[in-house]
Amino acid sequence: MDQTHETPTPREVLSEIMDQTDGLTVMLLPLLTIALPGVILLLLAPIVLLAAAAAIPVVLIGALLGPPWLVVRFVRRHRARG
Repeated sequence: MDQTHETPTPREVLSEIMDQTDGLTVMLLPLLTIALPGVILLLLAPIVLLAAAAAIPVVLIGALLGPPWLVVRFVRRHRARG
């Protein structure tokens, strides 16, 4: 029994690789609906948290300095009128 072993041509190898890639893509496509919200959260959550962390000192300064400034403005306006 003579068996000849043919080596695949580069075109056949490339075709096989493309077929495997297509199959893998089709197989993993449903995972995109699961992964996409996670990716969005990974990108947006740190931005939102950093913005909130940056806003906390501004809110605190406004809460501490706002009322005295409003009282001074109120007193100055009433002195100017009266």
